[in-house]
Amino acid sequence: MNLAQITILAELLAAAGVVASLIFVAFEIRRNTAQARLGNWQSVTERATALWSRTSDIELANLIAKGRKSYHDLAEGEKISFGHYLEELCIAYESLPMLAKSQLHGAEDILALFKRHMQFHLGFPGAREWLQEFEDQRGFPPMLRRLIHEAIDQNARVGK
Repeated sequence: MNLAQITILAELLAAAGVVASLIFVAFEIRRNTAQARLGNWQSVTERATALWSRTSDIELANLIAKGRKSYHDLAEGEKISFGHYLEELCIAYESLPMLAKSQLHGAEDILALFKRHMQFHLGFPGAREWLQEFEDQRGFPPMLRRLIHEAIDQNARVGK
């Protein structure tokens, strides 16, 4: 084997090594992305579960039931607790639309889950009263606000 043949063989081996490296990097990126998505999903689940578990306190559960009927009929302290609960709920679910954007498959299902929860929790008259006051005072980021209102409006259209 002469020097020219050895050079060609070395270049072919180097090219094969580069291709193998690229394939390995692509595989690792894909695996890491899947792991990050799973971590994001677990984070959303943990935040929502922690929030729901607080409603095991019968006083808070009764306050939520009362606030759902009419936010304006709550005492000032009750308004704060009810409002904090709803704000925390919205923030806990805020990452679902972001998670949906990062999905290759199932994004529509994740966004539908977000909307169903917003429809339920913010569809009550008292929750809508709170939302209006909250938006007048502070409000949510524009994307979250838009998605919440899409969910509420969709809920109103279907008569739920």
